[in-house]
Amino acid sequence: MSEQSPAEPPSKPKAPPRARRRKRRGHSAEAPPSPAVGQAPPRSRAVKSTRQLDSEAFARVDAMLGSFARRRYGELMQRAAKGFFGEARGDEAKAPEIQTAFMLDLVYGYRDARGQRIVDVFARYGLELDREQRRVLDALLRARYVVFGLEGKNAANKQIQGRDLLRGVPMVLLDHNIYAQLEVGAVLAAFMFPVGDLWRAVGVGTTVPRAKAKLLQQGMSQLASSQGFALAELAERRASQLFWLAYRVAEMTVPLAP
Repeated sequence: MSEQSPAEPPSKPKAPPRARRRKRRGHSAEAPPSPAVGQAPPRSRAVKSTRQLDSEAFARVDAMLGSFARRRYGELMQRAAKGFFGEARGDEAKAPEIQTAFMLDLVYGYRDARGQRIVDVFARYGLELDREQRRVLDALLRARYVVFGLEGKNAANKQIQGRDLLRGVPMVLLDHNIYAQLEVGAVLAAFMFPVGDLWRAVGVGTTVPRAKAKLLQQGMSQLASSQGFALAELAERRASQLFWLAYRVAEMTVPLAP
């Protein structure tokens, strides 16, 4: 074995070719590996899981609210019914889903001279509610009429992504009863309320197929223009007319699961 001459400086160890290439490209040697070819990167959930309402508590509060409206607002119901069912044809007014739609409009849509709804008065009435029932009522106090345009569905958690077509805001809806019935591009018109980051529909809703969705939007624009309102105001001021507009376009209502 030969010895190295003291006049020669010790040679530096050469970096491996792959390490030099990483440095030139701006990567460190500890960079995380890329996903395999054909493998989609993991996606984080856009909406956090929220504990939903107890079904028995919801049914109890819903029954109490309906009974309160009939008992305390009997005269108002008669006047409101004349206006609501004035749009009905033939025996439509006798249909259970139309009767339900009327009660929803009365409880969540009608406002008195002070802007109070029946559900608002019910909340102040002082009825004794347990913790879960109070949680239901707190959610229902935020109910509003929504025309929901479906943009996508998540098969893993049955959540439905879409947009409030009246207010122009994104929403995520959870309703197992209609998940399979709705296609991307379809529209659901109903009273809805938020539970955490998810929205739930109550009672019955009107589904408009994708082929008629554009016709519905044109009708909403014409209704807003004829009433002198912005599109976003229709839900607060003309929920019953929105219901009949969607119903006439679709001729179909579906039960919803809170």
